[in-house]
Amino acid sequence: MTLRERLKQRSRPSTVWPLRIADMDLVEAARAALGQAEDRERITTVAREDGMASDALAGEVAHAGRAARQALADCYEPVKLVALAPPEYEALLTEHRATDEDQAWGPGFPRALFLACVQGELDREEWIHFLDSQLSQGERVEAYNLALAVNLRVPDPGLPKDWTSTRG
Repeated sequence: MTLRERLKQRSRPSTVWPLRIADMDLVEAARAALGQAEDRERITTVAREDGMASDALAGEVAHAGRAARQALADCYEPVKLVALAPPEYEALLTEHRATDEDQAWGPGFPRALFLACVQGELDREEWIHFLDSQLSQGERVEAYNLALAVNLRVPDPGLPKDWTSTRG
């Protein structure tokens, strides 16, 4: 595959916002159940290595672990955010100019950016209603920060400086 082909097929950065949809008491119960299931999985693994647990028991424990992970996952809805193309981002930034020199953007920019990046079946008006009526301020800040982060993503700092170098 040529560089041209590889660049053309590249998608823009995206991230998933794990939006809590269940009540906190259900989330806390699911987390506790998962903790217990993971403890049981660790104990069973050690017991199996020592010959003190059967394959059948290990299978049951593994199944319970998967069920507990799914129960916790069901407490959240994954909401996909996709970065804007740079011209779209710059246009949005221009629409929301900073009012002071020390500001990076003007009022309403994080919200507008989130609304431009969020993917899924809800339309803009439904997202606006949801943001205004269903979320806490902290949850809104989280959503807006994720939209900013996916658009301002920098190269992976975990890659070594010479990761593309060839050695002769």
